[in-house]
Amino acid sequence: MNEPLAKPRESCGVAGAWGPATPVLRTMLLALQHRGQQSAGIAVCRGDGIVREAGPGRVTEVFPDPDPPVLWDARGAVGHVRYATSGGDGLDGELAQPIVLDSAPGRLALAHNGTLTDIDRTRAELGVRAGASDTEVLGRQLAAAVQRLGGSLFEALHAILPGVTGAYSLVLTDGERLYGVRDPQAFRPLCLGRLADTWLLASESAAITAAGGVFLRELEPGEVLRADTDGIHSSRLDVPGARRATCVFEHVYFARADSRITGRSVYQSRYAAGEALAGHAPPPPGADVVVAVPDTARVAADGYAWRTGLPVVQGLLRHEGVGRSFITGDRAGREAAVRQKLSAVPAAVAGRDIVLVDDSLVRGTTMTAVVAMLREAGANAVHLRIASPPHRWPCFYGIDTGRGDTLLGARVLPERLAAHLGCHSAEFLPVDALLDAVGGAPDSYCTACLDGRFPTAVELPGGVSLQRQP
Repeated sequence: MNEPLAKPRESCGVAGAWGPATPVLRTMLLALQHRGQQSAGIAVCRGDGIVREAGPGRVTEVFPDPDPPVLWDARGAVGHVRYATSGGDGLDGELAQPIVLDSAPGRLALAHNGTLTDIDRTRAELGVRAGASDTEVLGRQLAAAVQRLGGSLFEALHAILPGVTGAYSLVLTDGERLYGVRDPQAFRPLCLGRLADTWLLASESAAITAAGGVFLRELEPGEVLRADTDGIHSSRLDVPGARRATCVFEHVYFARADSRITGRSVYQSRYAAGEALAGHAPPPPGADVVVAVPDTARVAADGYAWRTGLPVVQGLLRHEGVGRSFITGDRAGREAAVRQKLSAVPAAVAGRDIVLVDDSLVRGTTMTAVVAMLREAGANAVHLRIASPPHRWPCFYGIDTGRGDTLLGARVLPERLAAHLGCHSAEFLPVDALLDAVGGAPDSYCTACLDGRFPTAVELPGGVSLQRQP
């Protein structure tokens, strides 16, 4: 597929806390750092309104103090780590979230994970500048609705969001309450937890447990959750015909292994995918060892090794301090990141036939470099096994898998992939086997990047549209 992409914006980690323990918000953002590395921000509620502090870089760079002053004496807070997918990297912090907007009756702070697919039309209707992010456009819609509805953010959310198309997990505050919202398709995760008298919201359950909280549950599709001095209140957006379409790539790669998505442990999903991969694509005769591409493929590699009886060796080392190459913006940056973060171990791989297990194949940049490293380290043969199907379609719901012409699986025939990557063989887990591994109803997941079945209509530049698939 080589159609031009509708502009995606950013996928990221969102977090919120309401109660006397808001300093835990920084800890939650640290636990969500894998979801975004380009900027971090916190907005807090105080007696004088909402105060925001944000900037470029990772959480420890923007908030080096473990107990940042911005969180002192705050009764509630909203946080965000950003992963840019277009519209510039925003490395100067200009695009950092949460955003804070003024409306006549008050203010609101908004942090967003996902992509809104109809945002160009909405931007034009509102007269918002061309470079504004979908988060800013949504915030302006909500602020205008708050003003129109006499200051009620709760009513504004129910008035505006049913007409919004795309992926959004939101954490918001109006200074008096904390809100969490998950879109009717539940594309991106959002979880509720508690720490003593503080209510916690986070993109992943692992962030709640990292802060010492108790994970209670995931928000339901279309749920609007409000936390205030009276406790938790829940309501639903009225969006007839919406079907659940949680991103399957959360299980494959994006989420932490110690998180829960759709009620299932991500670790269990990845281990089961590795076992299923071993049954579908067993090791060739003469294979000696299994090597995982660190870190997200380690669990799948363990499942593959257990099923095949081959030992796992640490043939690749991951070096600390280098972020995820997948969410590095350009190809040159990704190639440099791969060489910086990974190295092969000659003593583990030299003279051996290796089964190399990875979780996914998107652009192929990482895999080409990894195979070359292993061959340079003396491996006799490298047989690639991927615990998901190849990505052939772009994502419009908050993950930058790239354009159709950058997706290796879309431009290279399956029988030529091994030669292109420099390995001896390459096999993939079929989509139906992946869905079995992640559990739950198969039609409750979005697999559009793998099979082109988009759960919503997507508008592309030039009037071209991709229609919703059954």
